[in-house]
Amino acid sequence: MPHVEGEWNGPLIKLEPAQIFFVVQLFGFRRRADGARRFTTALFAVARKAAKSTLAAGILLYCLCCEPENGPQIVCAATTGDQARIVWAVARRMVERTHDLQATFDIQAWANAISRHEVGGTFKPINAKASTQDGLNPSALSFDELHAHKTHDLFNVLRSATGARKNPLFLYTTTEGYENPGPWAETRHFAQQLLEGVFEADHFLVAYYAVDDDDDDFDESAWIKANPLLGITPTLEKMRELAIEAKHAPGALAEFRIKRLNRRSSSATGWIDLRRWKRCSGTVPLDELHGVPCWGGLDLASTRDLCAWRLVWLQDETYYTWGRFWVPAEAVKQRTERGSVPYQAWVTSGCLTQTEGDVADYALITREILEDWERFQPASTGYDAWNAAGVIPDLGAAGMPLEQFIQGPRSYNPAMQAFERAYVAGKLRHGGDPVLTWNAANLVPRRDANMNLAPDKKRSAEKIDGMVALLMAFGLAVAGEDTGISGFLAAPIIV
Repeated sequence: MPHVEGEWNGPLIKLEPAQIFFVVQLFGFRRRADGARRFTTALFAVARKAAKSTLAAGILLYCLCCEPENGPQIVCAATTGDQARIVWAVARRMVERTHDLQATFDIQAWANAISRHEVGGTFKPINAKASTQDGLNPSALSFDELHAHKTHDLFNVLRSATGARKNPLFLYTTTEGYENPGPWAETRHFAQQLLEGVFEADHFLVAYYAVDDDDDDFDESAWIKANPLLGITPTLEKMRELAIEAKHAPGALAEFRIKRLNRRSSSATGWIDLRRWKRCSGTVPLDELHGVPCWGGLDLASTRDLCAWRLVWLQDETYYTWGRFWVPAEAVKQRTERGSVPYQAWVTSGCLTQTEGDVADYALITREILEDWERFQPASTGYDAWNAAGVIPDLGAAGMPLEQFIQGPRSYNPAMQAFERAYVAGKLRHGGDPVLTWNAANLVPRRDANMNLAPDKKRSAEKIDGMVALLMAFGLAVAGEDTGISGFLAAPIIV
């Protein structure tokens, strides 16, 4: 394909290693059963001036011309119509300058579309008004500068529009930006957890280029981490100019860090070391834990999403944990449509129980908790009183020992310290539960004036209900081990 913007060494585009890697991954892996692409979603996140538009234009033209799709609809979307036309305009000029492409694939560029007559295909930019896009049936679409979308509206409409396509492609290209309520924060969080191995999503390809958190902003050797085409675009001389401005102008520094180093504008630090956590994935032998001291934790904070129940056993100085998660069917549907968390895969594997409707099924939750109580006889169960009224009275009426766990740092701190000592030392077994691992990766703590810790649901990027339940159970276990459970429960910590 030809260059259509800027000055280059030759007339034709020569892909650089980072681009080659991305394209080969995206199109080089196919499913044996039907030859379809392995990846239906792809994210290319990189600092500014890394030829994102050129790469996206080439990929979308390939989808129009070479993918076996009947009536392909290729769509470029962005926050404005003008922004959406950037990628599309690059593609149009490529078509206009490549006569062999026109002749081979019967492709033609128009003022507002590129058409491929042989298969009835089109390639168009669209405006950002979600309410006007319901009739689309895209086979491939590009979201340019995903960070700039301030709502999920267009994102959700286009994600749900590809249901009739056998092998759709969602291509997200973006540089970091200032925080907003749009889809980028959720997509970035999903991508980073996927790269860290928190869960598997075999359909989602991620290429995420950014300096490390502990890199110095002005360390030239680190710049290539966010700029894989450094020396070509941008040039090293240009980066040095921008760095000089950033050193001496606070406003320029923020822009340099976000746009040129691809740093997040703000971030909350996760508490769990996932490498150590994964070393604790040993088996939880439930049949062997009968009669072993046991405590429970219950978090029902969400009526429309995740509810969690955990049991903790202490045997031979090692803590074992097992539990259940429940989620309404509507939440599974919404998460699946947005592609944000693999709820459906967890339901299929039995790690997550799907209940009917759009709210928590408290009758089912109560029944299954009582079955576990009769089997394992936890000495007591700590619970968060928020949204617990639909379950706690029935559990108490059945004779199950219950204690409200006050949601504050002074109550959680002993539990979190004991939990941290256990998992860091390898004295925890969680069975590799993928939902619990996801919750653990999301957990961000808050601290009071005395540096006491508690889970922070507001600052945690996603659900942490399983970890909250686990920590409440740990709190009761620690109290029972150290001072006798009755003493702790008779004088709970209240903040």
